Amino acid sequence: MSLEQIKLDPYYLAKIFTQPIIPGERSIIAAAEKVLPPIKYLGENQKNIAIFIQNENEAYLNEDLFNLLTNILNACKLSMQDVSLINITHYPGLTISDWQKAINIKQGVFFGIQPEEIGLNDIPTYQLITVQSTPLLFSDHLSVIGTDKALKARLWNGLKQLLGI
Repeated sequence: MSLEQIKLDPYYLAKIFTQPIIPGERSIIAAAEKVLPPIKYLGENQKNIAIFIQNENEAYLNEDLFNLLTNILNACKLSMQDVSLINITHYPGLTISDWQKAINIKQGVFFGIQPEEIGLNDIPTYQLITVQSTPLLFSDHLSVIGTDKALKARLWNGLKQLLGI
């Protein structure tokens, strides 16, 4: 049998020759960068404090929970002008890195959002953590905090650390 009669499957040829046969420049294909959607939020984000919520039923919060949030912000000497209130339900699959690229975040508070939903693991609630130089605080949902004084106290302690109050 001569070499001219040998027929090789292209799949096996590709496996054999992983490097170019002819020396030269190898072109590196850059990974496509994730295209982030425009983020809509409530507030003016003047102090770059992001407040993340998850609410499938409404655009942001109902009146009672919004009043609770504004009371919390007032206790921290903040207003809606200082923060951005973001409902992550409208942006599934975004990680904390995506959020940091999409909007300017100096500090972040997550109400009722599991860390796994934004690409983080094993983050305790009400303890300050830093991710990519951004301090974050994970908390229970606002409806749970509104009915539990012990959780309000834990939130307040976490907010004091986060905001330097």
